[in-house]
Amino acid sequence: MESSPTTLPGALPLGPIRSMEDLVRKARSLPTRIVVIAAGQDRVALEAAALAEDEGLARCVLVGDEHRIEALLWDLDRDPREFQIVNRQEIHDAVRTAVELVRTGQGQILMKGKVTSGDLMREVLNRDRGLRTGRLLSDVFLFDSPLPGEPRLIGITDGGVNLAPDLGAKAGIITNAVEVFRTLGYEKPKVAVLSAIEKVNPDLPSTVQAASLERMGREGFFGSCEVAGPLAMDLAVSPESARRKEFDSPVAGVADILLFPNIEAANIAAKTVQYMVPLEPGHLVVGASAPVLIPSRAESARAKANAVAVGRLMVQ
Repeated sequence: MESSPTTLPGALPLGPIRSMEDLVRKARSLPTRIVVIAAGQDRVALEAAALAEDEGLARCVLVGDEHRIEALLWDLDRDPREFQIVNRQEIHDAVRTAVELVRTGQGQILMKGKVTSGDLMREVLNRDRGLRTGRLLSDVFLFDSPLPGEPRLIGITDGGVNLAPDLGAKAGIITNAVEVFRTLGYEKPKVAVLSAIEKVNPDLPSTVQAASLERMGREGFFGSCEVAGPLAMDLAVSPESARRKEFDSPVAGVADILLFPNIEAANIAAKTVQYMVPLEPGHLVVGASAPVLIPSRAESARAKANAVAVGRLMVQ
């Protein structure tokens, strides 16, 4: 297990970041960066932008319909002159301009406003003018563990980008999630490759892929991390379940990263945590040349500001 953090009064904990609150505090301590919001004429996105600026997480550039953005800001009791606004009335033009600003270094983080995730990601993945790097893109959803025991962050992946990832795609998803957790200070992240059972069954492809990914982990394909699979959810997060089932693994019961078989399972799990626990998460898309934030339109301003904080930590 990771060593327990040591905290001095008023200081960030030493060692891995174990809570969303400390993640936000860490992001606030770093030099300010610029978030570019594509189609900024969205009330919750503007609430998040105002919160991010108030907390010192980032400066925000709002790309979209200037008149609608200004009206929404006034309605939020914010002076539009506090923000940089780039007027683009058509959604497509706003998205294209926002991506261009990030690609050319005029912003370091891209965030979705009043546009669908699909439309934003199509521009991000454009071969000529997007933010492609040759890596797979995937979403990492971070939240405070609601489980008993030592406070920690848990990551769910991938509930936002890859629909039905094959073995190669799952390897890329693990690589991205491990990168995020290493940035959070986890020297050897623990990855649980989930399925419905913990035994390999040829009739259940997710178990076969999980066993292959565990082997790749042992062979050092992902660098310094522990990969175990297939694991059922209880074995991944419950030490008591691991004990009762006599399942011996350095990942069992203490997984940092939960790799789900497909987008439906990951998305449902993430939203169950978010709305039924409930918790304020933060998530981002990794693998592009800059962090991409695609929060749901239903997410709160706090959750979107948390995503900005996660994105800030990923910017060098």
